Amino acid sequence: MSAYSFRLDGRLALVTGSSSGIGLALARGLGQAGAALVLNGRNADKLEQAAASLRSEGFRVHTRGFDVTHGAAVQAAVDDIETAIGGIDILVNNAGMQKRMPLQDFPEEDWHELMRTNVDSVFLVGQAVARK
Repeated sequence: MSAYSFRLDGRLALVTGSSSGIGLALARGLGQAGAALVLNGRNADKLEQAAASLRSEGFRVHTRGFDVTHGAAVQAAVDDIETAIGGIDILVNNAGMQKRMPLQDFPEEDWHELMRTNVDSVFLVGQAVARK
């Protein structure tokens, strides 16, 4: 019997930013609860390493490398996932980044990159998944 109080068997979970860190841990937890996984990240090598690690633990894992800050890429990836793998039941908008420096030294472009990654991506991926 599973130690988890709920099961996600038969569900498909997309976790953005899941090639390492918190995203990978969240994907592992969803896999332990029975969900099939779609890992997302921009670095193909890290993404495949993460997938191989989770597969070695017995999880069903797919990968889709796409930039969560570009609407057209997001929509194309979600369409591909839905067609090739199945409907997305669970979305974890985990992709994020941080940059730290004194406010007076913070470049405007770094601010925009931070907002695209940490805020815009939540809207773009959430909207693309919700449309399905």
